[in-house]
Amino acid sequence: MVEQQTNSTTTPPQSTPPTTTTPSGATGAYALATDKKALKVKNLISTTREVDKHPLNSTTAVNNTTANATAKKSTSTTTPTITGQSIDVNESPLSKTETLNPLMNSTTPGSSDQIGQHLTNYVDETFMPWDTFKPQILQQYTTDPSNRIQVSFMDIGSSGKVKIPMNRLNKILEELELDKNEKEGENSQNDLIFDLETLHSELVKAWKVEERVRSLKIAIQTSKLLADVSLIKFYPSKFVIATEILDTFGNFVYDRIKKRLQSSKESKTHEILLKEQAKETCRNWFSKISSIRELLPRLYVEISILKCYEFISDDHNTEPKQVINRLINQIRGIGNPLVQNYIRAYLARRSFDLCPEYKVFIIQGLKDFVFSQKYFESVQKEQLLKQYQITLTEYLGLYSPSLEWLLQCLAHNGSAEILEEVLSIFRESKNALLLNHIISSFPPDYICNNSTMFSNFIKEADQISYPKYQLYCTFGINLVLGHPPKEQILSILNDVWKVVTNFENLKDYISVAEVFIEYVLTHCSNKEADIFLKDILRHIIPDKGYEQIQSHLQSIVLKILTHIQDFNILIGLSNFLPILDLFNGESQKQISRSTLEVLSQTSQITSDPIVVNTFLTYGKALHDSLNSLSYQDEVRQVSLLIIGCINKIDFQRDVEKQLNFYVDCRQAFNNFDSVKNRLVHCVLSLCQRTLGLVKGKHTTKSTAFIRACIAYCFITIPSIDDIFMKLNLYLTSAGIALQNHALSQADALLKALVTFIQEIPPILEFKQVKSTEEWTYQFMGNLISLLLVTPGHPENGPFYLIKALQKVLKDYPWERSSSAKSRIYLLIMSLCSTWAQKSLPYHIERVESNDTLFTEDPDFQSELNEFYNGLVKDVLADINVLKDEPDLSTQKKMILLCLDLINTLLSVGELNSKTCSLIFNLFNMSKKSIPSTSFSELNYLKSTLTYIGTLDSKLSKELYQKLQQV
Repeated sequence: MVEQQTNSTTTPPQSTPPTTTTPSGATGAYALATDKKALKVKNLISTTREVDKHPLNSTTAVNNTTANATAKKSTSTTTPTITGQSIDVNESPLSKTETLNPLMNSTTPGSSDQIGQHLTNYVDETFMPWDTFKPQILQQYTTDPSNRIQVSFMDIGSSGKVKIPMNRLNKILEELELDKNEKEGENSQNDLIFDLETLHSELVKAWKVEERVRSLKIAIQTSKLLADVSLIKFYPSKFVIATEILDTFGNFVYDRIKKRLQSSKESKTHEILLKEQAKETCRNWFSKISSIRELLPRLYVEISILKCYEFISDDHNTEPKQVINRLINQIRGIGNPLVQNYIRAYLARRSFDLCPEYKVFIIQGLKDFVFSQKYFESVQKEQLLKQYQITLTEYLGLYSPSLEWLLQCLAHNGSAEILEEVLSIFRESKNALLLNHIISSFPPDYICNNSTMFSNFIKEADQISYPKYQLYCTFGINLVLGHPPKEQILSILNDVWKVVTNFENLKDYISVAEVFIEYVLTHCSNKEADIFLKDILRHIIPDKGYEQIQSHLQSIVLKILTHIQDFNILIGLSNFLPILDLFNGESQKQISRSTLEVLSQTSQITSDPIVVNTFLTYGKALHDSLNSLSYQDEVRQVSLLIIGCINKIDFQRDVEKQLNFYVDCRQAFNNFDSVKNRLVHCVLSLCQRTLGLVKGKHTTKSTAFIRACIAYCFITIPSIDDIFMKLNLYLTSAGIALQNHALSQADALLKALVTFIQEIPPILEFKQVKSTEEWTYQFMGNLISLLLVTPGHPENGPFYLIKALQKVLKDYPWERSSSAKSRIYLLIMSLCSTWAQKSLPYHIERVESNDTLFTEDPDFQSELNEFYNGLVKDVLADINVLKDEPDLSTQKKMILLCLDLINTLLSVGELNSKTCSLIFNLFNMSKKSIPSTSFSELNYLKSTLTYIGTLDSKLSKELYQKLQQV
């Protein structure tokens, strides 16, 4: 095939000059040999979470080396009364973790080590740690959604430095002491965050200088901030930030007492005394906290140091479970149900350090929550919503983080009895908010195995505390994640959908459908999926409701495309394509891309008109979504995607339909060069397929079809911007046209190719500056190989194309130091030598080349020799130009060009006196110019001389003797 044959030239290798026959005679000019016998011519064209610490702690473990070094430093620099490590005021105590949680680096055997190990064994990868909750809460609960909450001592990598104006802390503390009615005005969210950062910084400073009372006072004032719900939408985030400060305080206290116990092993004489002193310190802290007058700060501060009860657990009424029960009962005394529920969550979080398996108090807390909600609904609901200007849904949503944490602690490794007791609380209260978090916290398989029960619960739940559609969404997620009994799969879906399909609010309906479509795709057949899509269409088409729910529809379609990878199955869903037609804007772009990805990955070849129409429709939409400002990488990805889809469409023997498809593709994707390049290659492959179908003998009908295909290429190629791609396509198309006997079209393609050569840029500037000389030289070799078998023009003669090429090469803006033009001329000289033979070394079947058309014409030989002489003179002119250039690289090019010309003259021309004289001069110039260190050039020179010595003619032997004397 011509495609394979255009990859080589007839130039002999430099190091091994080709053999030649003895010339028939000598003339007075450079002449081509016409009786060459052996011309060498090449063919034409889980991670799993490793719990090395308790996940609820705000600190993280560090290596023991750092911790020990810090401890030694602290021991040597602090006074005897301070047993804790020193703390840098400019560093957040949350980031310097080796000083905060001694359970991480303690080597003393005892209850604390056992608790730490117990926590590690108790939690697993299904338990979501508090550190995961924090960023979600800070992002969601804010008075200004456009302004991201940033806290200096909570950001990873933050130094924790806070610039505090003079007396700022005192002002904060004074304001907190004042009654709300005496304040000048309420603080904004940013003010509160700054105040909390200030309190954290001052707490670190106070503890560093051993001001324990001041540290306690700061913890108390931080707790008081949690009694204020004036910025109610910000309250969950404020809870996260404030409890982070309380955690820091609690860890400081725990660390100090722990150090006293650790120091007991250093002096066994006073071991008992030191242990008693440590216990006394612990009792002293709890005594101070118990004297706090207000209930809320007293509870928060005591909970913050709850871990310290492990040191005095043998005292009366200090057993951890008893303490937790006392605290959960005292929380009832807090009046605001929102504040009340968040302190329950804090108690659950801190008590996890002591006894994570203890869950009874959480049950009691949930009962108290339900009771407070009933009271709230009957007495304060309207007044509170009006005061804070929020809806009931927004208000109840503020409870979600605290309830979610409580129920996670309860459900994790919870027994069946515990779970049943939680359900009994719902049965009594019918609280929808509680039910939502029960469903989200319980194991999915438990929900699936009791799906009928939970479906009934949702129907029974009140519609005040939580929207029913969100309950169904949460329920559906668990059904997708779990494994419902096979016999209940359809009954569950029907039971749910009897309610959902009657939702009047379209967004409520589509939110549930968005979740349950995955349930249908995962557990049901394609028939049920199609019925489900039909119900969706029935709801969203009236009044163009789909325009308001584009994101939901996009999610539904993406889930379908994820689960069904076979495009033929997709189009078999009668209601799938109608949904695709409802998209617009950015959603249409994303859906189009996802749809084409599925088609491009389909293993089967298709000619289905529905598939073809779908591809053209969504491919066109994706094409039109990009423009000149789009990223090149995105254009490249989309182009590859479209090409992949084009490759999947094949009409087999119906080549006319195949060509029409390519015409439609060209119209749809006219801005993508790589797609047009692929289309041209596809059309050329179609020509070759047709040639195979007619077994190399075109009929009238097939000839017309081939001309249509070549015309397609001739029209398409000029629209491509990439000049290199364009020239390669012209060359390939001309070769295919010749093979299919479309001679006039091949001639037109070659003329266009020669014209566009002058548009090749001398250099490319992409990432780095690079010359295009080598590419041009290689391409010219391929072109000249094709021109060898291309028949001459009946009117313009056999050489009009090669002469036009020579003219274009002369006019091309070559660099002054370039030898590429002359190297191409040497290729043309080899072409002339081949044309001078009576028979060409290869032909295209059923195409008459110049050896048949013009060889017997005497004018052909004389014109060919004249053209050959002109080429030699042009090469010599370039050698003279290169000789005058001083730089070494140009001199090297000149040497190689001289030796190449010598080998070409010997291989393709007759060896007469003028040729011998020229060879002698070229050889002499080369030898004088080669530096002694240029081994490759010296070897080439020696190889050339050796080759001349192998020639048998008298002139060659004389030449050899003269060259040896040089």
